[in-house]
Amino acid sequence: MAILVRRSNLLAPITATERVSQAWQSDADAITLDLEDGVVETRKAEARGLVKEAIDLAGRGGAEVFVRVNATLLHADLEASVWPGLRGIMLPRVASAAEVAEAVEQMTALERRRGLAAGALELIVLLESARGVWDIRSIITSSPRITQVGLDESDLACDLGITPLPEHDPYVYARGRLVIETTAANAQPIGITYPLGVHPRRSSAAEIHRMATDARNLGLKGVVCPDPSWVAPVNAAFTPTADLVAYNKRVREVFAGAVAAGTAAVPLDGRMIDVPVDEWAKVVLAMAAACDARDVQKRAARAIA
Repeated sequence: MAILVRRSNLLAPITATERVSQAWQSDADAITLDLEDGVVETRKAEARGLVKEAIDLAGRGGAEVFVRVNATLLHADLEASVWPGLRGIMLPRVASAAEVAEAVEQMTALERRRGLAAGALELIVLLESARGVWDIRSIITSSPRITQVGLDESDLACDLGITPLPEHDPYVYARGRLVIETTAANAQPIGITYPLGVHPRRSSAAEIHRMATDARNLGLKGVVCPDPSWVAPVNAAFTPTADLVAYNKRVREVFAGAVAAGTAAVPLDGRMIDVPVDEWAKVVLAMAAACDARDVQKRAARAIA
């Protein structure tokens, strides 16, 4: 099975013309054109008229293109968003499998009308309420279109009636459940560690890299980036380093030699290498190869843009 490499997903408000026009140069694995929180209510109708052209523009650098729709304006937003070149829909405020089913029904009809292959469009689902977290299993297993699932921690805080403080992470349970349930459903949990998930801001590349690395080590697979400055450190955090790749190549070589010699465990740098360690080495090397291939695709696209 192919590995999904969507380390960074840059959010670009559709009415922010300069932001949209420059997004393709960011090196993000995906770009999400935002019709929801990034657009004021008085410009929602205008924003829909900008989507079709923006899809082509955002995809120039090889990024997958998504559109974040408004849950309360679903029909109109999907009608404006489903065009050739679109990879999928980011569906916010999901609290039930029925809401996913409603979106999928409309997406299926629009695929037929707009000449897209049946089932081509993916879904990134955002959970923003206690009910959504509680019913996560039925939500994420409701459609094979769902490839990634995340928390909107700001809206979740409102639903929980809390004011998050920097020194105390109130989302330990929700984030843990997200990681376990989504991974078990063969989809990817996404997000960044607290407090950047609830208070996103521009920060140093080192801080973004550190927190994205923490997110990766919690089991998360990518980050929705609110600013282009997040993209490079997030991509780096979710890509196996050259040292890690070199070490795991040694693991595979040493273990293969041990098996050939008739043993299933062998020491390497003070650590015993056995079957589970070798299996993990395969995962790391496969991910590194997938990241390299994705980066080659994007460079090639930018070279001819």
